[in-house]
Amino acid sequence: MIRTLRRVALSAAVLSLLVTAACGGSDSGNGGKSGDPLQAKIGLIGPKSGAAQFYWTELERGIELAEPEIKEKFGVTFEKVEGDDQGSPDVASRVIQTMLNQDNVDVVFGPSQSGPSLQVAETIQRTGRPWLVSIAAADEILNPEASPNWGFRTNNNNSDAIAVSGSYLWSDSDAKVGIFYGADAYGQSNHDMLLAYAKKNGKTVVHEEVIQPGATDVSSQVRKMRDAGVTSILGAVTTGADTAAITKAMDQLGYKPDRFLVTATVLAGYTDLAKPREWENLAFIEPRDLTGDSFAGITQKYEEKYGEKPTSSVAVYTTYTSALLYGQAVAAAKDAHDWKAVRQAMEDTPKLDVNGRVWEKPFGAADHDLYEDDPSSWFVIGFDPEGKVRTIGSAGS
Repeated sequence: MIRTLRRVALSAAVLSLLVTAACGGSDSGNGGKSGDPLQAKIGLIGPKSGAAQFYWTELERGIELAEPEIKEKFGVTFEKVEGDDQGSPDVASRVIQTMLNQDNVDVVFGPSQSGPSLQVAETIQRTGRPWLVSIAAADEILNPEASPNWGFRTNNNNSDAIAVSGSYLWSDSDAKVGIFYGADAYGQSNHDMLLAYAKKNGKTVVHEEVIQPGATDVSSQVRKMRDAGVTSILGAVTTGADTAAITKAMDQLGYKPDRFLVTATVLAGYTDLAKPREWENLAFIEPRDLTGDSFAGITQKYEEKYGEKPTSSVAVYTTYTSALLYGQAVAAAKDAHDWKAVRQAMEDTPKLDVNGRVWEKPFGAADHDLYEDDPSSWFVIGFDPEGKVRTIGSAGS
């Protein structure tokens, strides 16, 4: 059952009351609702409209794909409430207030992007509602010092990705490292993390260029990167289209750095926009083996159900993972409306099995991130000439 949130115009006074109500809910975390204890009212929030609608699609479909398994294994079903944040932090703030205080959802999935997630994090934490962060990667979204911490992330965070990426970018002691980063929360977070990694490890980022999301001509930035003598690059932008703009300019300028490392956002339509010669030297680091049985099996389910390939297979997989985690926790708590018990059940998860990939005791009181930063457990991924994903090797080798 799906009900879409209506856009609500709130006066300043009403908004103030909602914030007060949200803050007041943190003491109990008990829900207090009647009805089927194993039917959860779940709130989905993401860019249903706007420039990054594919993140909404993959959030919604990732949960849909997991529902049959959740019902069969755990006897848990979902009633869905949808909220369109339009990719805007300000809109996300209004939507989450309605979702938490009027719809009284049992759990929040999303927002899909880091900016909106950062905007709503404190509100969700104060309200005391289980929160699944399955796509957004900015570290600051989750506060490890919060007690209790209501958020759980089933994607890797930026700092883990940067720690592994840094070892790869500087694997050659003579490497001159630079970064292209998006002018948004995701890009800025990656930029700051890379500079912090460099400082901590006695390295230097010799050049940096900012990329406006959606820009089609970035030849000026690429030329400056080339002229700075950069031989190893990190590209941290939000969509495959932004990466395509960079590699197109690199090809036109004849610029071939030794290493061009991007993030998994490249999976969002990149090969549909770029040419094979433009991705010959492109790679990205992933904690998931994208060609392994667990990941490939979920992608196959997607293609069979929807008749098309996912725009972001990583977003589908991580959302599928979050839905399983939550469904398992509801079954353990025996009541979706007992928010404290569900949160504790997620934190105490003994084992999480996602289509054959198993995590043993994946979380702890001070660690609500599923993935770690051990390079030996990450993979270097690229594309073959046909644009299909291929595993190049281990990031630790």
